[in-house]
Amino acid sequence: MLKYKFYFLLFLLFQACTPMHKITYLNNDIKSEWNISPIPPKHHLEIGDILMVRVISRNEELNNLFNIETNTNSSNARLTAASLYLNGFTISQEGTIDIPNVGEVYVLNQTLEEAEKTILDVAENYLINPFVIVKLANFEFTILGEINMPGKYPVYQEGVTIYDAIAMAGDINDYGNLKKVKIIRSSKNKKQVYNLDLTKGNIINSEFYYLRNNDLIYIQPLRYKGLRKSQSQILLSTLTTVAILVNLYLRIIE
Repeated sequence: MLKYKFYFLLFLLFQACTPMHKITYLNNDIKSEWNISPIPPKHHLEIGDILMVRVISRNEELNNLFNIETNTNSSNARLTAASLYLNGFTISQEGTIDIPNVGEVYVLNQTLEEAEKTILDVAENYLINPFVIVKLANFEFTILGEINMPGKYPVYQEGVTIYDAIAMAGDINDYGNLKKVKIIRSSKNKKQVYNLDLTKGNIINSEFYYLRNNDLIYIQPLRYKGLRKSQSQILLSTLTTVAILVNLYLRIIE
């Protein structure tokens, strides 16, 4: 009986140990450098995107014909997101935004730079030497599963990577499987699911290194998550039992 208890203890100890290659990022590539493009892929505007548009010229009174005031200087991210949602320009089902005193401007499938040029062409009919700024106001991602701070995160910068997203959410927890990560991505009004292995270095050269708007990241659990959650209690109970049996055995053979 004591022998079986000992073997069971060894089994639990073995299961309690997670191999390093399963919990280490970028661990299978001996190269210290990868061929990585410093420029993230350009976002093409979609139906439902919200744009922040600023038209600037020397004539401040005429500028107000185009611009809607937004509370973009707020330090509260939720307040800023709400303000941009209420005051931004939402791309309609027809692919247009409705600019005050100008009318509808078609921007669907354009990049931000192309949308700036499109709006600039319209603004030049009203202003002398105007300057146009267009930003995507509703870029966000959702991260769920074995992550320390799951949730939906708005982003106000370009070139956000999957590792940036994990860092913003407090890193993957002890039960997360880096080799089994899913990204659900929208493309042409369709949802597609992709499987990623964050332990491999080649992800840096993949299309999933940079996030796209409304990406959903799901971190799957390790296979023995249930056992690991209670392994300390199991080990303590087993060690106590083994100690009692050893004590009884020593008393018997005396």
